[in-house]
Amino acid sequence: MIDQETQPEAVPEQPGKAPESHPIVPPGGGVPTAVWQVRVRTKLDDLYQQLTALAARDPDRAAALRAQLSGVEAVLGRSGVVEWLRGGNLEYAWQTVHSVERAMVELRTPEELVGLLGAYRGAAAQFLAADDKVLTDLDPVADAATPGLIRAKAQALLLRYHSVSDEFHESVRRLRNRMLGLSVFALVAEVLVVLVQWRSHDVRLLKAPVDAAGVPAWRLLFFVLIAGALGAFLSALPSMITSRSGGLPYKLPFQQGLLKLAIGPLVAVVGIMLVIGGLVETTVNSTAALLGVAIVFGAGQQAVTAFADRRAAELLGSATKG
Repeated sequence: MIDQETQPEAVPEQPGKAPESHPIVPPGGGVPTAVWQVRVRTKLDDLYQQLTALAARDPDRAAALRAQLSGVEAVLGRSGVVEWLRGGNLEYAWQTVHSVERAMVELRTPEELVGLLGAYRGAAAQFLAADDKVLTDLDPVADAATPGLIRAKAQALLLRYHSVSDEFHESVRRLRNRMLGLSVFALVAEVLVVLVQWRSHDVRLLKAPVDAAGVPAWRLLFFVLIAGALGAFLSALPSMITSRSGGLPYKLPFQQGLLKLAIGPLVAVVGIMLVIGGLVETTVNSTAALLGVAIVFGAGQQAVTAFADRRAAELLGSATKG
């Protein structure tokens, strides 16, 4: 929800007078702290400049669009954790920018729209298939003769592109939140396992090797979790180094790495329990062997987190195909 009191007041325009430029000043002053805020602010600055050039054709319409954009400036400050997870500010900012961009088509001449169609197509090609109807129906030469037709087609292209883009970013945000939720759940489970083992003197989750007979059960379990995290880190390191974010503000590669580091220790504990239980034909006779097996099982988290890797690869691939 946007605080209406923080929105800048619109300055009345005098008919026929070119509007003054609207400087974009962050609510808290200084440079925006998030990448998405920098991109929105840059886009706002660009649209303000375009509206200044187009205002002579329809001063009232241009003033209304500038007032609409001014509401975005109020959400470009710092946000809390809940807002970061929901992404309301981000969605509001971009959907408002998209709405104004589509409305500005009405202020442009057919010749200007013909010149801009290449840029519109290039941006849309990142999310739309090459045979999408809004792309194949465009004929700049024939459509330019009918101003209403070329405006309608340009707006249809932008509407389709913006809709798919918004859905894509929502999918990425949902994936990020799910990976983050699983990571937090895994970390909480690991802490609880150590606490339960610390308080329980009758049940030992892991059988201590001969050279660690005097080590408390919870301490041995803790070192196994650390070894599992090390194995997960080593297995995830190559993909984390080579992965690309696709220019998205959600840091999917980082979330993938965090998920692997959180899941790896649990996989290590489960794997060693299977070994000790005799379900795996391997013996653990020393602490070094125990931790070595934990590293191996921790690296095996790839089999558990592969679903997240595949989904992230699909989304990042579509974001970078252009």
